[in-house]
Amino acid sequence: MTTFSNNRKATFDYEILENYEAGMVLFGFEVKAIKTGQMSLAGTFVTVRGGELYLTNAYIAPYQPKNTPPDYDPNRSR
Repeated sequence: MTTFSNNRKATFDYEILENYEAGMVLFGFEVKAIKTGQMSLAGTFVTVRGGELYLTNAYIAPYQPKNTPPDYDPNRSR
């Protein structure tokens, strides 16, 4: 599977003991933005809510800003 984004600073600042692979629920325009490299994992962390994991503070820029819904939050929890 292709890796589209990687947090290199986390591997420098912390010792990574285990890696996990998980899926995310994304909007279609978020998928397109990630495939074009418009994602930042700087300052991103995972929170647990109701037995589910959420990616918090990940920035995904709008793929086409004029076609993005007006209430879109690029830092929303996923």
